[in-house]
Amino acid sequence: MATLERPRVLVVDDEEAIVAALERLLGHEGYETVAARSGREALARAEAARPDLIVLDVMLPDVDGFEVCRTLRAGSSYVPIVMLTAKGELVDKLVGLEIGADAYIAKPFQPRELIAQVRALLRLVAQKEAERRGELAPPIEHGHVRFWDQQHRVEVDGEPREMPPKEYELLRLLLHHPGQVFGRETLLREIWGYDFLGDSRTVDVHVQRLRSRIERDPANPRLIKTVRGFGYRMALAAEL
Repeated sequence: MATLERPRVLVVDDEEAIVAALERLLGHEGYETVAARSGREALARAEAARPDLIVLDVMLPDVDGFEVCRTLRAGSSYVPIVMLTAKGELVDKLVGLEIGADAYIAKPFQPRELIAQVRALLRLVAQKEAERRGELAPPIEHGHVRFWDQQHRVEVDGEPREMPPKEYELLRLLLHHPGQVFGRETLLREIWGYDFLGDSRTVDVHVQRLRSRIERDPANPRLIKTVRGFGYRMALAAEL
């Protein structure tokens, strides 16, 4: 496996132009890439190159992406998998996630969306490796915020910041998925649980409170962005 200083990403797609575009995108972000254009080639490359993450197209000419994912998950080692496909139907997404994919992005996609998912998944892998070795994982640094997940610790501009449980969980979710838009109902389900009896205004109140703790100017937030009519997202590093 490549070191996470320069993670290795296996790109699997049968369209040469898409492979080339993904290699340019990932290379620009500092990732090493390995390519495969069929399911069987993907399995062989995964074994030989030991990638840190796989971007896997569903529609392949021999063994489809779902079967590749199943085969990889049946192995002894874990590698994050982002499934990439032109299909946008919910059933395809559910199948991908149920067989072990970590994320599912439909074509056409925004490059920043893919990079955000790749970064978030590799960050989680690094954290789990540190925990396995009995080490403390490094903090997530995002703009002027530093976040130590294992220590339940947050610093803003170098100063410790107290964080109530729900606001901490909200910040944690957003920081682990920069750029990803979360609807209010999704946030209610993820943070408060299925049996919560409140409404979506609860999310708005907690977002405002969180902004008051971490934003330099809460009236003009730069970190937690509002997506009108839908919900919220954490700004990408390039936006800060």
